[in-house]
Amino acid sequence: MLTLLLLGLACSPEKPSAEASSDKAVVTETSSPQRRACSGPKSRPDVVIVSIDTLRADRLGYAGYTAARTPHLDALAQSGAVFSQATTPVPRTTPALASLMTGLSPHHHGAREVGEMVLAPQRLSTLLAESGWRTVGISAMPVAGPDQDMDRGFDFFEVHADARSEDLTRVALEQAAAVPENCPLFLWTHFADPHFPYLPPKSWSDQPVAPKCRPVVEKASKGKMARYKYYANRNGRSEPILEDCSALYDAEIAYADHGVGQLLSGLAAQGREQPIIVFTSDHGENLGEWGLFFEHGPNGHDASLRIPLVIAGPGVAPASYSTPATLEDVAPTVLQLAGVTPPDEMNFDGRSLLDRNGPAPEWIRAESGSALHARLSDYLVAGRKHRLHCIHGPQYSLCDSPKRKNQLFNRNQDPDLKRNIFPKTTDTPEDSKLTAIGQRLRDAWKPWPIERTRQRLIRTSTHMLIATPQVSGDYALALYDHTSDPGLLKNLLDQQPEVAAKLKPILTSWQSELDEANRPISERTQEQEEALRALGYIE
Repeated sequence: MLTLLLLGLACSPEKPSAEASSDKAVVTETSSPQRRACSGPKSRPDVVIVSIDTLRADRLGYAGYTAARTPHLDALAQSGAVFSQATTPVPRTTPALASLMTGLSPHHHGAREVGEMVLAPQRLSTLLAESGWRTVGISAMPVAGPDQDMDRGFDFFEVHADARSEDLTRVALEQAAAVPENCPLFLWTHFADPHFPYLPPKSWSDQPVAPKCRPVVEKASKGKMARYKYYANRNGRSEPILEDCSALYDAEIAYADHGVGQLLSGLAAQGREQPIIVFTSDHGENLGEWGLFFEHGPNGHDASLRIPLVIAGPGVAPASYSTPATLEDVAPTVLQLAGVTPPDEMNFDGRSLLDRNGPAPEWIRAESGSALHARLSDYLVAGRKHRLHCIHGPQYSLCDSPKRKNQLFNRNQDPDLKRNIFPKTTDTPEDSKLTAIGQRLRDAWKPWPIERTRQRLIRTSTHMLIATPQVSGDYALALYDHTSDPGLLKNLLDQQPEVAAKLKPILTSWQSELDEANRPISERTQEQEEALRALGYIE
């Protein structure tokens, strides 16, 4: 059935090639695939992982979204195993994709925020390469590449920053074609199209006019707007453009689906007709949920936490599973399907999703990312350690930067944190009052580390228990039934105490484990800072 699916993809209507976003590539070539010959006939299946950045689990046709135009991904889901309750361990690119490749949680592999180095040596790519696969990685995101040690284990790895899916697919197929046909291929392609700003290529005809959103995203793409103002819906500027932006987001997903179709049909044309295929995302995208627009990471809402996950190919029967699953599960699942046994000393935080011998897990653990824009004042601690960072009280914010400490702002009068009111003296009652406010915020900041102050959560197939940092030094708990309340709007902590009582000990243990794992944030190079700025994570 999968062979027919892949061959059918080749018949999809062709679209004009998208404009290339970048003609520059970061290349890591450990050992060129075409120079590594294989002896004898191929005895292992090809493995293909397709990940699409910033793709919500609920915006696909097979998930029931009526506005979706995702025929290739829908066909793939029909042929394979669909995990409808899959989540990311952290809704940010580097931690999530590192978990995908290591089978480890972020606090174990080391990259807990976007752009950080992956420290754990174990990789799916390395294990497959050592077992005879030729390994090729193609990424459209510079925060998923050599700077984070994401190229480890790959014979060939390229980063084409912000490349369109058609362009990325072309490069992936060229590198796959360089692998001898009798060599099993491991190909990982990470598409970036749905990431904000939502701008499908002009040559892609399936997109709306979107007159309210398009000028905004075009300005964002040129670095000519303060993105945090839209992320936070400052002065209500995001709500009026949400419908248009949502339509552009859907168009980006449709275009990425087209690229996936080209990739799979191209592999079939090369004779790789029965691969193990994994389709997933690193995280979703908040489109107004919990007050966050066109961004992901700083909160643990399902909009960003839930991801699509489909596994298809030899040994996988079509089915749908509603038990919890995470990106940490992908590596052990692929290894089982590929017939590769990891070394005894290697441990995974995930499990094989197709191993039905043991009981299915009842819950997963996760945390949000950090609030990376200092002016996102809905979050207790925001900003980056080596840039402006703040603690946000009910009205006042205390901020530091590498060159200046003790900056105090009254957000009622100055929401963009432009006028420092921290007094130089205490000569007047007003000066004394502001000094005392600043000192109280400084004291309140002590237990909350920069870039590690986050929501932490336990999620089952029906409920989510989430802990949110408070200025008091503790966490506020909330319980949601995400099946009956997908917007996560009604806190059931008091109405369902028996559910909360079951999940609280698990959350407490998770809290302790994460507190132990907090470590200093390393310095970033100028290139890493520029990559984060281009993606909108810093101003």
